[in-house]
Amino acid sequence: MAVELDAMAVAAPAAAALVAEVARGGWAALREALARFLRRDGEPTVERQLVLLDAAERTLAEAAEEDRDEARGRLEQRLVLQLAAYLDRYPDMGEELEALLPVCQDGPPPSGTPALAAYNNINSQVLQAGGDLDAGSGGINYGVPPRNPKA
Repeated sequence: MAVELDAMAVAAPAAAALVAEVARGGWAALREALARFLRRDGEPTVERQLVLLDAAERTLAEAAEEDRDEARGRLEQRLVLQLAAYLDRYPDMGEELEALLPVCQDGPPPSGTPALAAYNNINSQVLQAGGDLDAGSGGINYGVPPRNPKA
């Protein structure tokens, strides 16, 4: 039985998530995961795809603040086309792409709930709150001693 897949419907949100991660500076780790994902096209084709994406990532990283949105848009368009073409050839890879991008598989948060995410946090403490946060008499920074209210 053939797998039915709307390649563009899967590729567009995946490309948006990839570009967001690239913009955060997570391209190095993402590059390796994407290379493994694209493996079916063979090593020479994967390397050619990655060279194009590397160039787009450098353009984004080096873009002046006023040009950054345009560079992000170009990178996202490139990714949508690359991912959609790949998924068109290998429709059974849609689930693997979604697994590669946890942001895509969770779907939108319930109405009224802010979307929160923390990435690339190593040896750090991350606190996410959907509303006001009260640190009481201490700070919210990890390892900071409580404030002395009499000082």
